[in-house]
Amino acid sequence: MQYNLQEISNIFDYSNIVPEIEVIKYLVQYCESIYIEFINLVNEDEEKNKKFKIEFRNYMYKKSYETRFEISIRENTESYSSINCKSFADFNNVISSGHLKNVKSLIIYLDLYYKRGKEFEYDEYENSFIISFKPYEIKFTRKSNHNENTMNNIENNINSILKKFRVQNSIFCTK
Repeated sequence: MQYNLQEISNIFDYSNIVPEIEVIKYLVQYCESIYIEFINLVNEDEEKNKKFKIEFRNYMYKKSYETRFEISIRENTESYSSINCKSFADFNNVISSGHLKNVKSLIIYLDLYYKRGKEFEYDEYENSFIISFKPYEIKFTRKSNHNENTMNNIENNINSILKKFRVQNSIFCTK
């Protein structure tokens, strides 16, 4: 397959925000809603194409195995154990059980990968959104192998949520 797609690699530095649980919960909930909406599109597209013979199938959102939504929390304990959440409910359980205190890092992964085109003649679309919370290093990264309004809107919405966090300038970061 030939790619006429524009590469996007955006990194936003939010190192001066205060990562409070309530706003992080809102961000996680937003990312999960996007993931669920995306999975529904993939499933609808698959169902729509089932009625056609293989040679007539044409996908807008064909399933890709790289698609995921995950929150990875690295605890700041002697063992540096990790907790991985696959849903907002899992994340809330982690908060309720007290595991979101004194963490080494929290990373939200939203990978929306899909294939578009006729059966066995796909273009692959890769979209990776990573929000990384580490002490004095808070970054939002988007990587895509194409420019699409839907993915641009997701990037803009995540940036809007991150801008809602309280800001605290310090000797380590002033913006």
